[in-house]
Amino acid sequence: MDPMAMMDFFGFSTGEVERMLLIMARISGLFLAAPFFSRTAGPGRIKVLLVILLTIVLYPLVAPWPHEGGGSLLQMGYATIVELTIGAVIGMLVHWILFAAQVAGSLMGFQMGLSMAMVMDPTSGMQEGVLSNLLYLTGLMLFLTMDGHHLLLEGLARSFHALPLGRGLPPAGSMLEAASIALMGMFKLALLIAAPIIAFTKMLYLGMGLINKASPQIQVFFLSMPVAQLVGLLVLGLYLAVVGEVLMKDMTLSIGAAFKLMGL
Repeated sequence: MDPMAMMDFFGFSTGEVERMLLIMARISGLFLAAPFFSRTAGPGRIKVLLVILLTIVLYPLVAPWPHEGGGSLLQMGYATIVELTIGAVIGMLVHWILFAAQVAGSLMGFQMGLSMAMVMDPTSGMQEGVLSNLLYLTGLMLFLTMDGHHLLLEGLARSFHALPLGRGLPPAGSMLEAASIALMGMFKLALLIAAPIIAFTKMLYLGMGLINKASPQIQVFFLSMPVAQLVGLLVLGLYLAVVGEVLMKDMTLSIGAAFKLMGL
């Protein structure tokens, strides 16, 4: 069917269709990078339908973009890339908390001898470490528990007033500063979460080395692996509640930082 005929049938002008496409681009950027929305679990058609429904809901609230109805294809393409980037930046500034939990799980798995234990994560379609997957899913459940997905959608809706369509990205300095702070914070949080496991396993390996030095007949290598896993899981179980509180606190701060960058 001819697109122009469809536009005439539904009563939309060319400018209104351009505005819908730009709104859809910003929403799609969020869905590509944000926690929960970026997971591949479930039919892709449902996600596409959700993007279309959100576009329809937000359309009456969004002001026209500067070149509406009279912009060239080049201007439309540039504006689409900008809107996609804005949505992705909002999502990534929140998603780094879960990435930190994933990195912490990799560090702990390496110290406990679980680095070779890989599982297929059906929500991402990739093989991940057991502890990495556990901590990531724990953080994701905490994100949903604190209504983080609703906060993201609210922030996305408000971003159309703080950053109108076609007006460009936030200042480059602010974006670079936010990205560097998020990157440093990710590694800092990962080390903070993994520190107890690293400390206990290092002391365990040191003790095993002393035992092997005092009594070479004992097969320390075969004993250290299961003991390290047992001790690591025990320590993780003892402070997992604290990890949850730290993740929720940092998620709240990261959502606030994302909103601040967008001028909200």
